[in-house]
This record gives sequence, C-alpha cells and structure tokens, in this order.
Amino acid sequence: MRACSVVLALGLVLGAAGSQEPTFASITDKTFIKDCVSIHNDLRAKVQPPASNMRYMTWDAALARTARAWAKRCVFQHNIYLDKKYQCHPDFTSVGENIWTGSHQAFTVANAVKSWYNELKFYNFTDQKCTKVCGHYTQVVWDYSYKIGCAVAFCKEVVGIRNAAHFVCNYAPSGNFPRRPYVEGRSCSSCGKGDTCENKLCRNPERDKIIYYPRWYPPWEFGITCDEACITLVVLRALLMFLAFVAVYFIKKHCTGMHIST
Repeated sequence: MRACSVVLALGLVLGAAGSQEPTFASITDKTFIKDCVSIHNDLRAKVQPPASNMRYMTWDAALARTARAWAKRCVFQHNIYLDKKYQCHPDFTSVGENIWTGSHQAFTVANAVKSWYNELKFYNFTDQKCTKVCGHYTQVVWDYSYKIGCAVAFCKEVVGIRNAAHFVCNYAPSGNFPRRPYVEGRSCSSCGKGDTCENKLCRNPERDKIIYYPRWYPPWEFGITCDEACITLVVLRALLMFLAFVAVYFIKKHCTGMHIST
C-alpha cells in the first residue's frame, strides 16, 4: 500500500504540472475575434485630429493563422517573412504587425491593443515626428489597413518575462509608410467610391467580406526550429508521459483495492 501511495502521489504531481499552463482563446473563438476587431475599430474612430478616410476593419483568417504561427515561436521580434510575397497571406503582398508580451494573468485583448494606441502621446500628427516609439500606434490607426488577424500564445519565457502571454496582430494592407497615418478632416468625408459611413469609419461590402482560406497556411509554419531548451522540454514531456503511463499501469495492477475520492 505504501508503494501505491507513492505512485498515486506521483500521478497527482504530474497531473498538477500538466494543468498549470494556461490556455487562451483560439483564433476561431467568436468572442476573441469580436474583441480584437471591436477594440481596433473603436480606437480608429476616436483619433484626434479626426480622420476623413479611416477604413473599418474586419477579421481575416489567413492573417490570424500567420499571427498564431509567429506567436508560437515565443520570440520578441517581428516576423522575418513579413516582406516576402505570399509568405504571410495568399492575397496581400504587404502585411503589418504589432506584438505585445506580458504576464499571462495581465493579458486581455483590450489592454494589449490600448497599450499600442497609447503611443500616440509620443506622436505629433502635424509634423509627423515621434519622440519615442510610435509604430504600433500608427499601425493601429493606419487608414488603408482594413483586415486584421490576431493570436495569443502561452510562452514559458519571452524577453525575461516568465509564463508570458505573447499576443500578435497582423494587418493588411500594411501601414507605417513615410506619411501621416490618415487624412485629417470631417469623419468619412473622404471615403472611397461605394463606401458607407458607420461610427466615423468607411465601410465597403467588398472589403468587409469574410474569407476563410480553408486550404492556406503560412508556408514556413511547420518548419522545425528547436533549440536546446526546446529539445529539453520535448524530452521532459515524453519522460513525464511515460511515468504517468507506468503509474496508471501500476495502480491498475496492484492497487485495485484502494478507493480515491476528490
């Protein structure tokens, strides 16, 4: 019975170790999608000075897959494939990107996107000067960007942050060219042909179409990129799974008389 108790304790420890890693919403989760799109459009509608040509954003499944594939790499740097044609989207040749990393307990979509938008305090719209970091803000409010896809991944460590949420948003067409992020003026006064105005944003049924791209994934997504830490983690997980199977087998064979309640 003592051996059984040891094995049961081992099983509980393994179970607890496996349950500590938090899970985040997937890129197909409707609430997650709504949160990502809504916060971007709300902030785009509130820019000051007001924008005359700010487009409404809608979700893009291909951009979300690209964001997910890059977020899973757990590196705090921009996707190296952004400037390569059709590596980040089957149709758009230019894709923008914003990245947020922080404690997984502190992560919400709204907090992450607002942190990008808050860079506006460093940006002078009149003379297009930035006193610190402004690129995340200007991409969030880039007038011609109208498709967005985001993803969040759990990372053991990123730039010194342990147990981090690693949040990536991709945008198309990309922004951050050498000009102001939008044209100042009365809201929707410079919308394109066929556009309608909704909440100070320019909408168009062709742009707003949701396309799922069921057969497309980033060509580089499934490449093998595993460093020493990654290999150690793979081996450790395999060992833990083996020990768990041994524990279950031992319990079934030798501890059938025991009763466990939770």
